[in-house]
Amino acid sequence: MNIFIEGPRWAGMWTEIIADALRNSGHRVEYCYHNHKTLRDRAALAAVKLRSGEDRGNAWRRRHRQQLTDKMRHTRWDILLSIQGSLDNQTATLLRRQSPQLRIIYWWGDILTAQAQARIQEAAGFADKLLLSYAGSYHTLKPVYPDKLMYFPFGVSRKFHTTGAISAQERKQFTADVAFVGTCYPERCALIRYLNAQLDTPVSVWGRGWRNCRGVRHHGALSLADSLKVYRCSAISLNLHHVDTPNGCNMKYYEIPAAGGFQICDWQPQMDASDTGGHAVVCHSPREFSEQVKFYLAHEQERRKIMAASTQSVFAMADYQARLDTLIEQISASANI
Repeated sequence: MNIFIEGPRWAGMWTEIIADALRNSGHRVEYCYHNHKTLRDRAALAAVKLRSGEDRGNAWRRRHRQQLTDKMRHTRWDILLSIQGSLDNQTATLLRRQSPQLRIIYWWGDILTAQAQARIQEAAGFADKLLLSYAGSYHTLKPVYPDKLMYFPFGVSRKFHTTGAISAQERKQFTADVAFVGTCYPERCALIRYLNAQLDTPVSVWGRGWRNCRGVRHHGALSLADSLKVYRCSAISLNLHHVDTPNGCNMKYYEIPAAGGFQICDWQPQMDASDTGGHAVVCHSPREFSEQVKFYLAHEQERRKIMAASTQSVFAMADYQARLDTLIEQISASANI
């Protein structure tokens, strides 16, 4: 099957991971980024602004949609997967003229803000299926889009989410008793400062925005590959969902055990029902985080037992290739592709 992806260029390599999983199943896959501007793009956008005064964001979306149409022009595509892309109804109509059998899937994996709901509503006008990765978002919007909406949680890739050999220098750089990788938000800052006051060794933090969080030992942002090395080398990795997460499991929930790490995370109701939830150590309060961290730092064997079970479970139950195979089968059956 011919599948084109309109996806983000991002440190988490969302687009590349999905493209690789689809290729492993024998599909022909090409992709482009909807948020990456080349030097030529930047020059063209500057010229447009000087000439017409058009908003830069609108000009970029218009330019990207034209590029998307041009890139898909010379092949009959069966599926277009837009991962939080900027596809619109007019462009979708043009693409279906080029590929009459085209099925469009729109995937939203972020939190459900007002802006997100507006984007999903727009996508519902041209997409054959809408995918949401948080159970809470899915249950909220299912009555609105009963025939189009599907729950499609995040997952793992053996190629992208395992670490391979780690050098002695990397172990020195990425090892910590307790680590956190992620962007600074006020509630995360507050929790880590609380833990630092309770623990003998402070939490080691990597990510953006931590300069204004006083009392937190922080480092810079990491690539996906280096994030996985932190998970693998550290005794405990904290997984702190965004405060507005609408009941679901973020990418790190799957990535930490895939890398061979041990995670302690904030509780989400969906974990009780998920295939991997039985192997997760979850907390409901800062005090419980402190208690669980202290316990598992002192009990290495229990930690390693849970870690091994989590790693086995996540690859057995949340493999992206298997999930995408099922999705493509469903889309193909409904379209008789």
